[in-house]
Amino acid sequence: MKRRTFLKTAVSAMAAGFVPLSVSAEGRRAPTGYLSTNWSRDPYSFGSYSYVAKGARRRDHAVLGKPVGDRLFFAGEAAHPDYNSTVHAAYESGLMAAEAISDNVEAEAVAVVGAGVSGLAAANRLTGEGYEVTVLEARRRTGGRILTDRSLGMPLDLGASWIHGTDGNPLTDLAGTKDLDMRATDETYVIRGDDGREISDADAPAWLENVLEVQHSLAADAEDVNGAAYRVDADYDGEEVILPGGYDQLLGGLTAGLDIRFGHVVTRVDVDQDGVRLRDSAGREATFDAVILTVPLGVLKQGGITFSPPLPRWKQAAIARLGMGTLDKVYLRYDDVFWDADVTWIATPENGLPEGQFNQWLNLYFYTGEPVIVAFNGAGPARDLAALPDAEIVRRARQTLERAYP
Repeated sequence: MKRRTFLKTAVSAMAAGFVPLSVSAEGRRAPTGYLSTNWSRDPYSFGSYSYVAKGARRRDHAVLGKPVGDRLFFAGEAAHPDYNSTVHAAYESGLMAAEAISDNVEAEAVAVVGAGVSGLAAANRLTGEGYEVTVLEARRRTGGRILTDRSLGMPLDLGASWIHGTDGNPLTDLAGTKDLDMRATDETYVIRGDDGREISDADAPAWLENVLEVQHSLAADAEDVNGAAYRVDADYDGEEVILPGGYDQLLGGLTAGLDIRFGHVVTRVDVDQDGVRLRDSAGREATFDAVILTVPLGVLKQGGITFSPPLPRWKQAAIARLGMGTLDKVYLRYDDVFWDADVTWIATPENGLPEGQFNQWLNLYFYTGEPVIVAFNGAGPARDLAALPDAEIVRRARQTLERAYP
């Protein structure tokens, strides 16, 4: 798979923790547990990752990452000047912000808002250079949109899953220094109809390609995307790899020695000649010489942080123009494998559900030997599913698999 796309050459209140499920009265196969995500309703992200929306341009990412004066800096996957929506974009933008401070700012005390990979990279770099760094994190954990759950008996990534392009990617080096198991995913696939038959590429419905290549790659609906912005790929080449031991393994070396304060939801940023004063939802205040803001684009778009003075119009315009997409997952664990065991991707367009719901599955058994399969739902279909109770989401997932594998 290249950049979360599938069939390119042919046709994430978050995890619902481990929930045991019993065999249905009809005697059909039933999962022994499930995990689901709801990134669009997560108050600390309001989405999965950014995209270039209609009316926006690639340069809006660079504008988002541009500092405001010499005290307020921005970082995150949406703030990388060349590409977005990846962990390596977030990681690199954090290093860029740290470098901007160390090269141009007279500062001793620096706050980093957000303990995702971008904030951790920035804080780690600045701490190593002797700055007094405080990391303020809204959640009760590090990682942000990197979230690995182990309640189903194995590491399952609810947010970021792949290192996209290993050639020259700093995450490849980061994983290598930890000697982490990295496994390249391939593009093998099958399309299954509702009676279990195999559907050829030529007979696949026309809308399926849009679901897999737009909704599941960009986390957005085609009508909302500036397609021209994606005609040139400026990202890394090489294999697409997963980390069977969990994506959160990458974070360990970045957190060592950092002063991370959890439960700090920053709601106000005041900048003046003396520094940057931060206020959180509990009324706590602190002043720093410089601040790196790494909150997701979705939070900025929601207006959850008040700035004084207000952000410049050019910054506000970039925030408004860029889009925040949604890509959710539903993991199902079974006692044994009944789906195609020797392919990476399974497409299920004939499941009796609205287009875009439960049309693509990743066969984790192929890479881990565990009877686990994960469905992807993106953009509008993901947001529609987000309003449903877990029982209905699992029912739709099971309905899909039961039709594809009667």
